[in-house]
Amino acid sequence: MNRRWALLACVLLGVGVVHAAEHSIGQKGRLFRPGVLRVKAGDAVVFKNDDSITHHVYSSTKGQEFDLPTTKPGEDVRHSFSKPGRVEVRCGLHPGMRLMVTVE
Repeated sequence: MNRRWALLACVLLGVGVVHAAEHSIGQKGRLFRPGVLRVKAGDAVVFKNDDSITHHVYSSTKGQEFDLPTTKPGEDVRHSFSKPGRVEVRCGLHPGMRLMVTVE
């Protein structure tokens, strides 16, 4: 079997396909729960607002910056981490809220 057919067979059979994982972070009591997270590059993190107040998730870590929409109670937003490194995640409305994400 030549390379092209072998590659096509792998794609069709799902052999060697790696799926990104999804992780959940709660937001309650003006805290991220858990406050530390380890993920692989490509994984998504869902930020669930389990609180009775609005939150705004962002990161200004150099090379890993993002700014998600503000979430009301009961809403959630997601972000995929594409590059390895340590990323500090904060809430723009509550300065004490901090989450440290290590991306492998």
